Amino acid sequence: MGMNRKAIIGAVIGSAFAMNGAHAAEEGLFLGIGAGQSTMKAESDNNLGPTLKLDESDNAYKFYGGYNFTKWFGIEGGYIELGNANQGRSFPVVVAGNPDRVEAEVSANGWQGFGVLYLPLGNFDLFAKVGGIAANIDVETKLHFPGPVPPAGTTHDKSSEGNGMMAYGAGAMYNFGHWAIRAEYEAYDVDKLDDLYAVTGSLQYTFFREKEKPAPVVASAPPPAPAPKPVAAPPAKCPDADHDGVCDAADQCPNTPAGARVSQGGCDCDYVLTLDFPFNSAELHADDKAKIDVIIPVLKDPKVAFIAGEVDGYTDSTGEEAYNVGLSKRRAQAVVDYVKSQGVNLGDRFTVNGYGEAYPVASNDTKEGRAQNRRVVLRRTDCGPAH
Repeated sequence: MGMNRKAIIGAVIGSAFAMNGAHAAEEGLFLGIGAGQSTMKAESDNNLGPTLKLDESDNAYKFYGGYNFTKWFGIEGGYIELGNANQGRSFPVVVAGNPDRVEAEVSANGWQGFGVLYLPLGNFDLFAKVGGIAANIDVETKLHFPGPVPPAGTTHDKSSEGNGMMAYGAGAMYNFGHWAIRAEYEAYDVDKLDDLYAVTGSLQYTFFREKEKPAPVVASAPPPAPAPKPVAAPPAKCPDADHDGVCDAADQCPNTPAGARVSQGGCDCDYVLTLDFPFNSAELHADDKAKIDVIIPVLKDPKVAFIAGEVDGYTDSTGEEAYNVGLSKRRAQAVVDYVKSQGVNLGDRFTVNGYGEAYPVASNDTKEGRAQNRRVVLRRTDCGPAH
């Protein structure tokens, strides 16, 4: 194998070592089958005339199996058939007793084994491997001598090499579930040949167990809110502009919808504020702050300081569950921090929860659905359940 190919394979192996912490092939047993093309190159010197150059390609096929011990390292072994190469050359007889035609035939096959390193690139893996092959290399040379004078006729020289040899390889693999398609180059250091290599494509199946999704980590629910204080019946014929049953003089939330369930002070018991967040962000944008600013005057009013609630953060299903729980908690905390920055003393009346990807309000299979699930919900809890 030429020095340029060795340098390229060495560079791929070095890169795989440098990136060994990244995600690569799944752990477990794998099997594969492949086919492609082999190339054999050699130059023979018969000491009787011009040399014979062999540079031929043939079909190659193989089957293999292996085991990935970690996400970046595995071993594999199998059988490869490298085919046959034939070459012949005729030339004028210049010296009596020299052949007028030389023919050579080479066949190769063997059992091989490798250590394999993986370098992930999304759904693709680059890989490099080094090992050896117990090869059977058969070389047959035929010399054709002309004329009736001996050594007229054909002489044969057949030899076989079965020693272990170094083998190298590199390639790329596309993963889709348990299946993978891979293309690779494999080369062999063979004494009887100047060059022997194969380029193949393979279909591979890996036997690994599907990972179970961990149960959502949900913050413990807050204790039940105290029962609301009974609302005193309003004086007869008192002004009540929003028709919520609380006189305008005592109404601290004068714009509640007609018929809404309210507590003392006339504030909506079922008030819910929902804020949306960009992907992987816990930062409040101008639109979010504008929505919160609407309720800041109510929260600052000491006459309704009894209002209590919870601030719940959520994410979509993208990413690890543990990370999503933390992200959702940071989103909820960002809302509380902004409210406090506006001069509101919340005390211990509001709880902050992060529920991660639990309790989605839309499908996580679409972009729009995931956007709806990235949210923070602020709701009251001091009124008790609705009747």
